[in-house]
Amino acid sequence: MSETLEFRRINEIEEKIIITSLTKISSEFQQIINDIKKFLYFSTESLTSRSKFPKIFLISKDQYNLLHSLNYDRIISAGLYFGFIKKGNFHISLEGAEFLFKNNILSDLKKLYVNDKGEKSILYGNNILKNMIIKFPINLRQKDLLLIFNKNNEILALAQFKFDYQDIQEAKPKDVIAINLIDKGMYLRVNQ
Repeated sequence: MSETLEFRRINEIEEKIIITSLTKISSEFQQIINDIKKFLYFSTESLTSRSKFPKIFLISKDQYNLLHSLNYDRIISAGLYFGFIKKGNFHISLEGAEFLFKNNILSDLKKLYVNDKGEKSILYGNNILKNMIIKFPINLRQKDLLLIFNKNNEILALAQFKFDYQDIQEAKPKDVIAINLIDKGMYLRVNQ
């Protein structure tokens, strides 16, 4: 089976997919896309790779300059893994969300804090239960994307909220209130 390796700047279609997907999360992304789009790269690995979806990487200015001084026919990744494209939608990675949040690009992303028991459970890939929550914003809506933090203010996961804020009071302690989309423990659970 022949290999198909590709590492290149994103094209207009991929840019539109990324913009459309990320502006659903935060309107702030629309304002910065022009600053970062030349640093977003598309990557496909070999046909035998486990991941069949194109990956997107965010590279630094130095990496950008280095890449353009090299023959990068065999490069399949560089920089920060930013997410992937699947069925016409961009799915941001935990690293991508953390980078944007720490650089005040997704500052309007909602934060939910969990206790020690919740941290351990989330890192094993479990969903977020009501009894794990220490603190959450009052303006939560169903399907909101959340950054999940431990009590040391470290990002653990990306999750999707299942309720509107007013309905959470009726939830039982063992009810799932947010779906774990991706967490830092995933890297330990995936076959290498």
